[in-house]
Amino acid sequence: MRTLVFVDLDDTLFQSRHKCPTDDDLHPVASLRDGSVHSFMTAKQRALWRLLDADATLIPTTARDLDSLRRVDLPFQSWRILDYGGVILNPDGHPDAPWMQRMTQVSQETIGELNALLDLVETFIQSAGLSAHVRIIEDFGLPFYLVAKYRDDREDDLSRLQDELVRPWLAERADAYRLHRNGNNLAVLPRALGKEHAVRYLIEHLGRENSELLTIGVGDSLIDGAFMAECDYAITPRGSQLFEATLQQML
Repeated sequence: MRTLVFVDLDDTLFQSRHKCPTDDDLHPVASLRDGSVHSFMTAKQRALWRLLDADATLIPTTARDLDSLRRVDLPFQSWRILDYGGVILNPDGHPDAPWMQRMTQVSQETIGELNALLDLVETFIQSAGLSAHVRIIEDFGLPFYLVAKYRDDREDDLSRLQDELVRPWLAERADAYRLHRNGNNLAVLPRALGKEHAVRYLIEHLGRENSELLTIGVGDSLIDGAFMAECDYAITPRGSQLFEATLQQML
């Protein structure tokens, strides 16, 4: 039986130094564009990696784009899911053609509204004097979703943007778009874009090659719950956003 592990990266397998529970025994694993180390694995995260990698196919399932994934020093050798599911790379590193065709259509159908939202957010940031920046994430020539982040440790500015502008905008489009907020990351995604869609597609695709599949989903955010629910088993780190919303209530 073949085992597939669909694993989120940031805050699941590694995190920035200030999020690490201790400074002891940290292993550098991801860098910024300037080459400086930004993210680290703890000893327990490295042990989890070795456990999963020993007898399974690990498939990163991440919001990172290709450039950002290339700066992660982990030996993924099979399929890769990027951009919240916008891009699926095959084991040779090339985009899966049927999936790209599907997501090209999704991108073309949503970029008009995302660009309009981008203008609204930029105007709001300027008029309200917020310390935040916003952009539309693109990869392989396709725009996928909008993301805003706060600056200068002014997290409340991002919360204000979320509550006063983004939520009302989404309330009128709840059937077509959704919000993801986790720390310094506020993303507006088309509902047709999602890790869960890509995971479901790959499970079906690889299941045609090998009907005996065991699937495991590993993630930390509420938005990861959807792709983890596509799998036979689910793993989330203790203290994660997903843990706090589910298992923490059992304690």
